[in-house]
Amino acid sequence: MAIDVKKTALRAAESSLVLLKNEDRVLPLSKGGVYAFFGRTLLQSIIGGNGSGAARTQNPKTLLEEFEKAGLKDVPALRAFYEAKREETKDENTDMFNFEDLKKAVNSGLAYEHFGQYTPPAKEFEVPDDLIRDAASETDTAVLVIGRNSGGEECDRHLQDDYYLTAVEKALAEKVCSTFKKVVLIINTNGLIDLSWTKDQASLKGILFIGIPGEEGPTACAEVLAGDVTPSGKLTVTIAKQYEDYPVWDDFSWDKDHPENIKTYESYGLDAEANGCAGFVYNPVTLYKEGIYNGYRYFDTGKIAPLYPFGFGLSYTEFEIGGLAVQKDNGCFTVSEAVRNKGAVSGREVLQVYVSAEGTALDHPYQELKGFAKTQELKPGEEETLTISVPFRELACYREADASWVIEKGRYLLRCGNASDNTVPAGAVNVPEDIIVFRTENRLGLQECNRGKIDFLTAEPVALSYAAGKIFELRADDVEAYEKHQVPAEDVSRLSDKEVASLLVGFGAGLPFAFLSESENPPAITYDDGTLITSNSHPTGYNGYVSPAMEKYGINSVFYKDGPAGMGETAWPTEMILACSFDRDILYAMGDAVGQECEAAQINVWLAPALNLLRHPLGGRNFEYYSEDPFLAGSLGIAVTKGVQENHKVLTCAKHFAVNEQETYRRGKQRIVDGKFAYNAVDSIAAERTIRELYLKPFEMVVREAGLHSIMSPNLRIAK
Repeated sequence: MAIDVKKTALRAAESSLVLLKNEDRVLPLSKGGVYAFFGRTLLQSIIGGNGSGAARTQNPKTLLEEFEKAGLKDVPALRAFYEAKREETKDENTDMFNFEDLKKAVNSGLAYEHFGQYTPPAKEFEVPDDLIRDAASETDTAVLVIGRNSGGEECDRHLQDDYYLTAVEKALAEKVCSTFKKVVLIINTNGLIDLSWTKDQASLKGILFIGIPGEEGPTACAEVLAGDVTPSGKLTVTIAKQYEDYPVWDDFSWDKDHPENIKTYESYGLDAEANGCAGFVYNPVTLYKEGIYNGYRYFDTGKIAPLYPFGFGLSYTEFEIGGLAVQKDNGCFTVSEAVRNKGAVSGREVLQVYVSAEGTALDHPYQELKGFAKTQELKPGEEETLTISVPFRELACYREADASWVIEKGRYLLRCGNASDNTVPAGAVNVPEDIIVFRTENRLGLQECNRGKIDFLTAEPVALSYAAGKIFELRADDVEAYEKHQVPAEDVSRLSDKEVASLLVGFGAGLPFAFLSESENPPAITYDDGTLITSNSHPTGYNGYVSPAMEKYGINSVFYKDGPAGMGETAWPTEMILACSFDRDILYAMGDAVGQECEAAQINVWLAPALNLLRHPLGGRNFEYYSEDPFLAGSLGIAVTKGVQENHKVLTCAKHFAVNEQETYRRGKQRIVDGKFAYNAVDSIAAERTIRELYLKPFEMVVREAGLHSIMSPNLRIAK
């Protein structure tokens, strides 16, 4: 039976929107009421991102039109103003690149340079003061929408006039908040923006984060504003009170316009030549100096209060949570708790289980997410008991000293709540001796020339407070060995070295948009007589997006297509907002639906999910990634992969493997300066424990638990 794709996309958006503020129950708005709507994004709503994470639709919905359908009336004069502005600026959003010259750019490689150009947010419209005053005579409630679609592939966002509001946005927000008694802010952005200013606006009663919600997002937003849907999303990233509160704020390069601001080896007292990077004017470096303390791990451990914590999200109803119980089952701890809707409208709640460690040899964050579950839609008075399993192995950390995953001797506290700042102890676990879960080899350590020169963030031991309750003991006999994942190997002994090499590259000229290329270069490696070793045997796949075929060996081409927000048929919510659903079922349903679309288009591999982490608020591809938390990212990646692969003859390809949280100079820059290449590709420097516990974990989870078959790597630079 065919899946209703549009309905599934709408469900995904409805489950994901996050209500951050709702003072005096300003939301939902009353149907039939008149409201003053402000913001360019009202009629130019952002439903997709840029680059491979882009998602577009032929007939995009807009927020203002969907508000009207939901019964929320607007001020006619304001609507006329924004409609006129939309008409005036309809050509502003055409791509800066002249696509008539695309083939030349493809063949020269300049298309990559284009992708690295920063595109600032669209300019907000200056609303005349008299129009604002007139609107206030018709209603006391305003809705202000702020939009962002900056950054993307090869380019991160900017700090001024992007993360921070532009001068026009500031002026508009100030005027709206000072003119209307009640104001609701809608954040339609591809990442985080500064919200510190919202604390000083007494009239700003409501804030709704909709991210980039896909083609059905405007409908979902209207449903939430009108009360047809109760918001149930939870933040998957911490929103700090100020930019400098993020632990990585000063260890991230984004400003290509000012090379002197780019972090390099010299910025950290390191030697570029010793790192194998001579011959460049600039050698960009991204130092993961925060170590294992990314996101809420840093805020919780350092007791730094954020503006809005990880896992936070409000509802139109109220929930009573009780009956907390923990059991030690076969291979896991099972946390169960009853959730009852004690409010007046239907809604859904999310429970989150975290683990804290005390008395261990290595330092640990205050708490780490290890499980979550979401209720069904609960009517007023209805109750549901959620059960969350935490495998014993999730207590393990990576110990570089003996290259092992180990549950250290100490005490562990299981905590349960509905946000990272609202958890209570559920039970304690005593581990009398170290338990080795898995032994491996150190492969990702610092180069010798850098050892002892970098001070990664550490923390004082966590002191846990635990009243009388269940205390379990965990010993080595309880923990099942975590076996090494074996990947079956193909016998390629019948192939020549050239033939084996040919299978390791795609079919095409090896350039972006290869299917449009008119390169004189052959599309594949050739035999000595000049004939092509491989071909494109796929019926619909085009060069640059197919694997090479060797039909004489029975090897056929595979067609693969982007990206995390769909394969081009439906504009799905992007991962950053989709993850806010905290709903594996929704992700599974999305995977099933995209798999159906892939089969119809004869696509063999969907280039998703994207499993990198949200590390810095200016990350150009943050909208493509699920979360700052590796467990959540991996769990949702498992769900979407299973949705595809269990129902369709289609595979997923997780990306970008790995430690690829910065886009600025991810592949360097071709321009020559004084006989040297200007910019080397950025070098990500992190401790092995950090890489394994945070940045590799989502990929490992999807490989082990969802049967992931393929992984996309970012541009790699190997120092010799």
